[in-house]
Amino acid sequence: MGYVSNTDKVIHKRPTDTSSIRTLVIDDEEFQRTVLENYLTKFGYRACTVSSAEEALDFCQSLTPDLILLDLNMPGVNGIEACKQLKAIDRLSSIPVIMLTGMKDSESIRQSFDAGASDFLVKPVNELVLKQRIEYAIYSSELQKRLNKKEQELTVAQKLARIGTIEIKHKYRSVVISSNCEDLLGFSTHTLHLSYDQYISHIHPDDVDHLIYTLNRAFDERHGYIVEYRFINNNDEYIVYQKGEYIETSDNNEDHSYLIGSLQDVTEDRHARENLDYSKYYDSLTDLTNRSFFEMQIQHIIQHPPTEALFAIIFIGLDNFTRVNDAAGHKGGDEVLRTVSNRLINYETEGHTVSRFGGDVFTMLIRNIHHIDECNTLLDQILQHIKQPIHIDNNDIYITASIGASVFPLESEDGNQLLIGAEAAMMLSREEGGDRYTYRTHHMNTETQKRLTLLKEMRSAIDNYEFSVFYQPQIDACSMQIVGMEALVRWIHPLKGIISPSDFIPLAEESGLISKLGDYVIRRACSQTRCWIEAGHSLIVGVNISAVQFESDDFVDYIMQIIDETGLPACNLEIEITESMAIKNPQQTIKKLQQLRALGVKTSMDDFGTGYSSLSQLQTLPLDTLKVDQAFVKNIRKIDTGEKIPEYENSAIANAIIVMSHNLGLKVIAEGVETTDQCRFLQQQKSEILQGFLFSKPLPAEELENLLDREKQQATNWSSILTKD
Repeated sequence: MGYVSNTDKVIHKRPTDTSSIRTLVIDDEEFQRTVLENYLTKFGYRACTVSSAEEALDFCQSLTPDLILLDLNMPGVNGIEACKQLKAIDRLSSIPVIMLTGMKDSESIRQSFDAGASDFLVKPVNELVLKQRIEYAIYSSELQKRLNKKEQELTVAQKLARIGTIEIKHKYRSVVISSNCEDLLGFSTHTLHLSYDQYISHIHPDDVDHLIYTLNRAFDERHGYIVEYRFINNNDEYIVYQKGEYIETSDNNEDHSYLIGSLQDVTEDRHARENLDYSKYYDSLTDLTNRSFFEMQIQHIIQHPPTEALFAIIFIGLDNFTRVNDAAGHKGGDEVLRTVSNRLINYETEGHTVSRFGGDVFTMLIRNIHHIDECNTLLDQILQHIKQPIHIDNNDIYITASIGASVFPLESEDGNQLLIGAEAAMMLSREEGGDRYTYRTHHMNTETQKRLTLLKEMRSAIDNYEFSVFYQPQIDACSMQIVGMEALVRWIHPLKGIISPSDFIPLAEESGLISKLGDYVIRRACSQTRCWIEAGHSLIVGVNISAVQFESDDFVDYIMQIIDETGLPACNLEIEITESMAIKNPQQTIKKLQQLRALGVKTSMDDFGTGYSSLSQLQTLPLDTLKVDQAFVKNIRKIDTGEKIPEYENSAIANAIIVMSHNLGLKVIAEGVETTDQCRFLQQQKSEILQGFLFSKPLPAEELENLLDREKQQATNWSSILTKD
């Protein structure tokens, strides 16, 4: 009677529309497939059959069955392996699988369920039993789908409400919180099970006593509780609302009491409650914070000043804004203010604060300055950003700004004095014509003036041919002969002597002079290399290309023009780009490198390993050469192990880059070679080209020419150095 009762329940729960249910039979015996197909058709199901696991996987590529009948014993891939493969496909993982076999051993049954089977039938299959098992499997599958959906809905609801669960065990002094607290309170997955003391360590010191008192009272008096406290994790502070109930169970007189309840992040809600009056702290025209909010921020940071960084207060006043109102009307003037505010608010993503102080004046709080040059660079960017044309009613409006800055603690440690100082500095910028920035502190203005002077001198230096191209030889690792060189720019100032590239290259990039300077270098390098080739030297010249040059739409045409004008064979030119340039616009990079390759120009990636490019992107770039940055070479040194084959320390990264490059079919140039140990290691690892002070510093053209004239002798000298112990 019991069996009949269960059957009745299954039949009562059977699917109402069996014709929409697709079943798949997997069996290598044609007779069994036919029998099962007839049964399934008789039951009203849509039946499909295949003879192997391989056919089943192909079938499931296009169609998804609702139930699978799978033979355990098949040639090739057996039923257990087939079940594993099918279950590994995401959309099939919840599909019920009924395993069929003529075997009755318990081990086969266990393996079937371990593989993901839902049920097990012994052949020959009884028609009534098959029907009941199928109906039960489909019904269970539907129930599981509904349960999964409800769980997903609950998870989404909890996430939106920022609610998790927490369980605090009394005897074992442990705390277990639900997995969604990973997003809720910044936990990592492996920290969701904590000791009581670990959890308490995250509580704000001012709230610890109150929380402990509340929890102890709930345990002692055996009732529910409500508590609110501040929770700190990864330097983030959350306001937590916690509500729980006391649960008591006993087992052999042992106490298993615990508190279980909800834990909700109400930080935003509490902050919103504190700031209901939006207009009190925000500007209605631009949606930026206003003067009141900005002054509050200043007072807050003064009370909690950074210990290892500076911060700056800057005033940004738009120049001649009344003329904008006269020309475009107040509506146009408002549009200009909104546009400027939208440009400035981009800097908030870097952690700074932007406000509209009033009228045509904006303010910024710049945080985490470690060197005043960082502030200089940012202020230059702001000036350039504001100067971009503003489109209003089919007209372009151009506007500039006067900026004043005061820096904590260099100018003052008083918030009001910093504000006064920055505003006064802004007025000084306006008096001097605008479109500039001024510091309140004299020393900073002196440094800024030096920078402006250097920029002015650099402009005239380009016109006066004070820049020269030096060449650092690149040595074939086998023959030790010069096979190429890298072209490097040097500024030879008539009074200051040689100025380091680290001083003028960033300034050239910021000011836009880098294109003019880069054009001079590549033209000079190509012309000089052509002369050396005509003199009988076989050389390739590598030229660094700036991001500004490379990103221009006509870059490839420009290179073609250089080759035509200088007469340098394309195969003797190697264009060097950095990985940061390559990943900025990968598709455009690939297109340009392919076009350069079609011209016969070689390409290399410089500074590899110092940026953020991915190996998958590197595989797609049509490069010829990879340059191992000197940072991975400079610390390589031989270890004295007494073995015949030497070992080297600090060589793992360089070795990995070389192996990877060769696997990708790329030639390797190792930079920064300064010692014989480094040279021998790179030769041992089959780096094709070596470059560094061990062989030569960067040389003027005439000195490199002398080196080329005695090339064979020099190669012998270098080889003899390396053969010495």
